[in-house]
Amino acid sequence: MKKIALLGLGLLFFVSCKKEAEAETTEPSIVENGINGTFEIDSTSTIAWIGSKPTGKHNGIITVKNGEFKVESGKVKEGKFTIDMTSIVVEDLDGEDKESLEAHLKGTNKPEAVDHFFNIAKYPEASFTITSFMNEGGSDMVEGDLTIKDKTNKVKFPVSITEVDGVVTMTSPEFKINRTLWGVNYGSKSIFDDLGDKFIDDEISLQINLKAKK
Repeated sequence: MKKIALLGLGLLFFVSCKKEAEAETTEPSIVENGINGTFEIDSTSTIAWIGSKPTGKHNGIITVKNGEFKVESGKVKEGKFTIDMTSIVVEDLDGEDKESLEAHLKGTNKPEAVDHFFNIAKYPEASFTITSFMNEGGSDMVEGDLTIKDKTNKVKFPVSITEVDGVVTMTSPEFKINRTLWGVNYGSKSIFDDLGDKFIDDEISLQINLKAKK
C-alpha cells in the first residue's frame, strides 16, 4: 500500500511539473529593445479619434487600411500607412444618432453638407508617411507627413514599439491636430465669426494603434 501511495505521489509530481513546463513554454515572447525588420501593417490597426464642442464630445475609430514600417534596433527608420476614411465609426452614440453623425462626417447625408468634414466620395483615403524618428525628453517621437483631403502637413507624436510573439505594435498616447490645416472647417470659430457657442473645437485628438508582422 505504501508503495502504491508513493507511486501515486510520484505521478502527481511528474504531471504537475509537466504542466508547469508547458505553461512556461506558452508564455509570450516579448521584445522591447532590438526590434529589427520591415513589418506589414495589419488591417486590424486603428486610429481612435475624439472631437469636442462646448456641449460635449464624440469619439470613434478609423481603420488603417494597409502599410508598412521599418525598424532598426527599436527605432523607426521609415514607413507609410493608408487610412480608410470610409471606415469612420462613432462609438459613443447608437441608432439614428450614430448613423446621422457618421454620415455627416463622411459627407454622405446631404448634398449641401458633403464637404463639411471629410467628403469620402472625393477623398476615400488619407495617409501618413514617416519622415524622421527622434528622442525628445526621454520620449521616442515619430514625425511625418499627414495627408487628408489632398492637403499635407507635418505631424509629430510620441510612440511606443513592442514585439510580442512576432507581432509588432506601435502605439501613441493621445495627441492633437488642428483640423482646419486640412480644410476641415465646419463649425470652426477660427474660420467663421458668427457661431457664438455653437462651434466645434479646431483640435481633434488622435491615438494610433498599429499592428504589424514581417
